[in-house]
Amino acid sequence: MIVHIATGSNLGARIDHLDRADVALAALGPVLRVSPTYETAAVGMAPGTPPFLNRVVEMEIDSDQCTPAQLMECLLDIERRMGRTRASGLVASRCIDLDIVLWGLQQLDLPTLTVPHPRMLERRFVLQPLCDLVPDQVIPGTGGLTVSQLLTALPEEVPQIAPWPQQAAFPTATS
Repeated sequence: MIVHIATGSNLGARIDHLDRADVALAALGPVLRVSPTYETAAVGMAPGTPPFLNRVVEMEIDSDQCTPAQLMECLLDIERRMGRTRASGLVASRCIDLDIVLWGLQQLDLPTLTVPHPRMLERRFVLQPLCDLVPDQVIPGTGGLTVSQLLTALPEEVPQIAPWPQQAAFPTATS
């Protein structure tokens, strides 16, 4: 199963956090590609909050050995091991954030996980790196729209993102 994980960090050595997360993800299954990295303002957070670095990791998961819920638990464990603490209901800065945005072409609505990620359709910082990897992939539940179509259709008020100069150690969409 090809899975896409959105990664983000806005605290400390942000690029190092993303690179460490890539290595931790590779322990769960082969990392196929990593999108370019982008910087974006901290959306929905207090003024002065440090900006995020974001990218998307494309990896292969043996779906016979790992369910979506199990993978999400693994992602939460990686976050904990990297120093992230979660507070219920709060949007806070974080050293690492890992979200399953796509599980192949499947739509999932589980008690602890919704895929495609419910807010990805309104986030340029998810759609742009995802578009770098799979521009023509149809997103389940959108009536047949592709990643590139959804990105193009974002309203202008959705915050812009900027390419980050340093790139991931894993193969990227442009490699």
